[in-house]
Amino acid sequence: MKIISKLLFLGAIFSFFAISSNASETIAINSTSKAALLDGRCGNDEWDVATKIDLPAQVAIYLMHDEDYFYICAKAKAEDITVLDLYIEHAETGRLHSFHLSAQMGESVLTDNGWERVSGKWDLKNYAGFWVPFSGLEEPENRKGPIWAKGTHRQVQASREKFPGNTWNMMFGVSAIYQEGERAELLYPKNAVSTDSLTWAKFSFSE
Repeated sequence: MKIISKLLFLGAIFSFFAISSNASETIAINSTSKAALLDGRCGNDEWDVATKIDLPAQVAIYLMHDEDYFYICAKAKAEDITVLDLYIEHAETGRLHSFHLSAQMGESVLTDNGWERVSGKWDLKNYAGFWVPFSGLEEPENRKGPIWAKGTHRQVQASREKFPGNTWNMMFGVSAIYQEGERAELLYPKNAVSTDSLTWAKFSFSE
């Protein structure tokens, strides 16, 4: 039993340092002189300068900024619908903000009662994005069964005035993708928790 207890204790220590390492590392976001076109496609010319983070299942996150905006794009496979959840900590208030892009877009803030919307579905305050496009109905005669387009990429443009400072603490979640034939959700950092900003990663805006 003592050996098992020691192993569990060591495992907890390693887990702590793994999370701390993710949270303490600062990743530079490349700057761009060309504003991103929110067209559901990243990897084209204006995204060539972006900082790229590769995730499993052929998923990639692209990040870049200019003087006024922060840009993020989540790119997955042709058969994926791709849903993006972007989390940003406000450096002055300490409040955690969530931006969800699926068939709708919205912003939420973490409160004592959980995540609460701070705006209407399309009342976008200092941010914009490319959501999952509608592609038709499975039963058009009954107007049932919405079909969502596959193969497009999720994009968000957020005003840098919305969150102060040149270093942002963030977390990303990408879902509605397939990994080894199963639906999956990927997180960055890998062990990040949406309600615990200490597990997130810091990103700095390069000059």
